[in-house]
Formats: sequence, structure tokens, C-alpha cells
Amino acid sequence: MKLICPACGATASAEAWTNDAAVRYALEALVQLPAPVLLQSLPYLGLFRKGTNALPWKRAQILIRSLKELVTTGNVHVQGGETRPCSVAIWGAAMEATIDARPKGLKNHNYLRQVAWDKAAELAGKVEVDREAARQKRGRETDGEPAPLSETARQAINNLKKQWGDE
Repeated sequence: MKLICPACGATASAEAWTNDAAVRYALEALVQLPAPVLLQSLPYLGLFRKGTNALPWKRAQILIRSLKELVTTGNVHVQGGETRPCSVAIWGAAMEATIDARPKGLKNHNYLRQVAWDKAAELAGKVEVDREAARQKRGRETDGEPAPLSETARQAINNLKKQWGDE
């Protein structure tokens, strides 16, 4: 029975895949990846192919191990930028976005790192907006300051003022 990798195009018998030490080590490293990253890893590794050539297993093993180190740190850093918190879920989404962009012939994880850094920035911005809204709401509640009135409420109050002023 021959197996063909849909991501890299390598063809070999099932026995060959398990008999080759490089394949075994690459697959061992692969299954150690966190779930969101593991789901995207084979198509992502396909982006490292050069032309129509298959990705060598030793190269795949190196890429998988460096990917594991990258995603398990809990943060992301790009040259010239700040270090940002980056969860495994963000890494998985960044891998998906990278796969969708289809850059060919990647040499390292820098493209992925940049995408993850951008996604971490988006998340940090959303968290900050939510934190500020909660702080403002909490501030109004603790200061006894009433919440801002809607336009409908303002109109109803003005109507009541007119009605009471006429009596």
C-alpha cells in the first residue's frame, strides 16, 4: 500500500513511513503539537516545499520542532516590535491565515510569526476596549453618576417638561 502526503506530495509505502527514523521522529514531534496547531500543521508544512519537490523528512522534523518551541512560549515577538501574549488558539488561527495566503517556498517561521503578532495585536486591542468600557461602567456605578441617556429618553423628558410647564 502506497501513501501520498497531501501537503508535501511525498509517496512511499506504509512500511517505509514507519521504518525511516526521520519519519518516526517527525511524526513524534508532530503529535506533540497543541491541537489548534496540529490541525493546521500538515498544510502549513506544505508551504515549505520548493517547487514540485517533496519536503524532506529531516527538514520537516526541524520545522515541526521549531514550530513547537515557537507556539509553546505563550508569546510572540517580531524584530523591531514588542513581545505580545499569544495563545495556542491565536497560533492556530495565524497558521490558518498563512495557509490561506499561500506564500510559497517559506524558509522559516517569520511569516507565521508576523501573522500571529498582528492577530495578537488585534486581540489586545479588543481586550483593552472591553477593559476600558468595564472601567467606565464601574466608575459610573461607584461614583453614583447616572448612565448617559439615550436620545429617546431625552425626548421623553423634554416632552414631560413641556407638559408640566404648561399646566
